[in-house]
Order: sequence, then C-alpha cells, then structure tokens
Amino acid sequence: MIKKFIIVDDDPFNNILCDMTIEMALNTADVTSFTKPADGLAHILLAYSKEMEPAILLLDINMPLMNGWEFMDAFAKYPESVKKQLTVYIVSSSVDPRDKEKAAGNINIKGFISKPVEVEMIQQLAGV
Repeated sequence: MIKKFIIVDDDPFNNILCDMTIEMALNTADVTSFTKPADGLAHILLAYSKEMEPAILLLDINMPLMNGWEFMDAFAKYPESVKKQLTVYIVSSSVDPRDKEKAAGNINIKGFISKPVEVEMIQQLAGV
C-alpha cells in the first residue's frame, strides 16, 4: 500500500481538500503539497534522487506560470531512478477530451482523475 502523496496544484483550497480526502481514505498518510509547480519539481528531484518510499503524484494541468503538461515535460527529463519511484495521475476539472487523450499518450502518466478526488479513488490508487 502506498501512503506517500505529492500534490501539485496552484489552488491552496484544493490542496487542503485533497489532503483531507487522502487522510480520510487511508487513516494516515504522508502528504506534501505545492502550489508552485517549479517547487514540486525541485522537491521531487532532490528527495527522490535517493531511494525513497514510492509516492503517488497528483498533478493539476491548468495552472499559471507552468501548467501540468510543462511540468511533465520537465519531469520526463529526470533520471529513470527518480521517475520510477512516482506514479503520476493528472487530477483536473477539465472536460476537454484532448486532455484525457494527452494524458493517456504520456508514458509517465498512469491515469486521469476528475476533480474532486474521492475517498474511494484514493483507496484504489493506494492499493487498499
């Protein structure tokens, strides 16, 4: 079971809501959230350059400065040893089918989840 989560979403309220949902779903979890995608990327590279407990990354796509697709372009350049420790899911309120298709076509993205994230979905992602 995975209990470590990273949230990258520019909306602090959504991050709090997602954090609460994760904690309700798993009773305990290690959640780190970032409102600035560049900070999330820096954290991932630094923390996961050594062997860590696997984590699930929940990534929003519609963010200013750096959107989720730009985040994934930067993430794709990371060493395999870093990328293999994270399972990335796009979490978005987008209803554009092109976003789902783009996520499905990215080898570093496991899936697309519609907001809001629900307890059952977190349990499924974590392997409960």
